[in-house]
Amino acid sequence: MKKPLSNAIKKIILDNIEFSTSHGFPNIVRSESFILKLMWILCLLLSSGYCAYCLTKSFQDYFSYETDTLLRFKRVSQIEFPTITICNKFATDLSRSNEVTELAKSGYIKLKSEFTDLTKFNEFFKRVDYYFKYNSIEYKDRFNFVGFDIDKMLLNCNFNFKECNSSNFKLFFSSTYGLCYQFNADKTNIRKISSPGKKAGLSLELFIGYPSKDYDLYKSYGAHLFIHNSSTIPSSEFEGISLSTGHETDVILSKTYFQKLPKPFSDCAQDSNSSEYIHSDLYRETIKLFGQYDQKSCINLCYHKYIFDECGCYYPDLNINKNLTRICDSDIGFECYSNHSASYRESKICIECIEKCPEECESIKYSLQISHANYPTPFYADFLMTYDALINNGSRNFISYSNVKESTLAVNIYFDDICYSIVEEKPSETIEQLVADIGGFLGLCIGVSILSVVEIFDSILRVILLFFSKRMN
Repeated sequence: MKKPLSNAIKKIILDNIEFSTSHGFPNIVRSESFILKLMWILCLLLSSGYCAYCLTKSFQDYFSYETDTLLRFKRVSQIEFPTITICNKFATDLSRSNEVTELAKSGYIKLKSEFTDLTKFNEFFKRVDYYFKYNSIEYKDRFNFVGFDIDKMLLNCNFNFKECNSSNFKLFFSSTYGLCYQFNADKTNIRKISSPGKKAGLSLELFIGYPSKDYDLYKSYGAHLFIHNSSTIPSSEFEGISLSTGHETDVILSKTYFQKLPKPFSDCAQDSNSSEYIHSDLYRETIKLFGQYDQKSCINLCYHKYIFDECGCYYPDLNINKNLTRICDSDIGFECYSNHSASYRESKICIECIEKCPEECESIKYSLQISHANYPTPFYADFLMTYDALINNGSRNFISYSNVKESTLAVNIYFDDICYSIVEEKPSETIEQLVADIGGFLGLCIGVSILSVVEIFDSILRVILLFFSKRMN
């Protein structure tokens, strides 16, 4: 009985092979000539080998998780205006007469008296910069008595075809510039514009103050401008552009969204607001300090923690540490910071910081085009002098055209088109493409399709039915 059953099973298999939709196996079975059988076997082996090579490569390409970058341009009816942070490079308004300004003047005179070796001016200005930052943290609560007030700085303000004033600005404190002021910083009410051009943008005319030979310890003066997303905190260490007095500066904006694919395509931080996403102390501390994660701030924090590990104290940056007792002093601490800061860029710690700080999956960048023109004209300077004398009782001390030109500036920040770009990553190969590759190579090389696979199950089912029918008999 066993032999008839095995013969029946063999017949089912041979019949299925002979009438299979794949091309190689049926021809091997049907060919009566040994030479023809050998030819078909060789052809089947060669085509199967090539098919295996192509399929292996397809699987490698899919599991390498490569991406393609797509650039799209989208025009919209409205676009969010960025947050504008403006800082006076003169951290102190020495024209204000009080105890704090007198203390600042005496400190400046003391620093200048220490500048005896003119060949070491780089070292001297590093100390001056450090002195300003350290004291800005120490006297943060008293800066209202010595810093430039927004009402004094702001000569004129227009936004989106309407006039604006000092009430539209929010105070922001910087350890480098002292009192800074932010426009459009309310996260719950972000301003939008629907027209391009200067009139729809933000136009500011600012009074900066006058340089003083006796007290100023600056290399340059003017204003520092930050253009950023409302959810980010600007850093004076590596962001912003400088604005010079006597000029009107046009800043033309273009906005770009960057969207990266998360794991397994990259190690980017998918949720910039959640400290639970990545188990990294640096990641969580960045969100704690800045309210939102971004790679640049994380790397900056890593650098400051490296200085703390080496020196036992922090560099005076208010965004990183607000505790003055943990800030490096101006003597031993400053020397330690200077030595290790110079060696950091060439150390392996710098590379480790980048590895510990993943890139954001989603980010917004603003590209700037900048141009300048002379400002103000003699006629407009007369207007400013008259306005200041009548409205502000001459508080800015405008007395001549050159006097106005050296102490004022204008800046226009606007979009030249109501649109933005999207730089988006897409998988180079999707699961649908992988399936198509598998079917294509199987069909091309050995003539196999989905129905060819069904034929295998057909043979198995017929054998099972044959076995049960024999058993019942």
